[in-house]
Amino acid sequence: MTKFFLLFTVSILLNGCSSNQRIENLTGKQRARAASMDVYKGAPQREYTVIQTVSGLSCHRNKYQEKETSDHEGIEGLKIQAALLGADAVIYTFCQTNSDVDLLNNCWASVKCIGDAVKFK
Repeated sequence: MTKFFLLFTVSILLNGCSSNQRIENLTGKQRARAASMDVYKGAPQREYTVIQTVSGLSCHRNKYQEKETSDHEGIEGLKIQAALLGADAVIYTFCQTNSDVDLLNNCWASVKCIGDAVKFK
């Protein structure tokens, strides 16, 4: 029982420290794709296929340090995830500010953005 509890606790802590993908893990082509990725609040005028829903996070992890969370940082996370999937754009994006403690992401305050990564036809 103790081993199970320890493994469960470690798993929760590791998953709780989620954040945007690190750019060092991207290839040059993926970085270029992310940098030029179009982001739409609605649907684009072109035909597309949805690849997957992606998310991005702007997280304030230090209670005692002044730092702002932002939609921009969350959107950057969306673009990086979409680039990893080989997407052309992210559509139907929406960001939500959470000013309460977000234990799931280990944040004192956060902005979480979601959208659909798409490939144009």
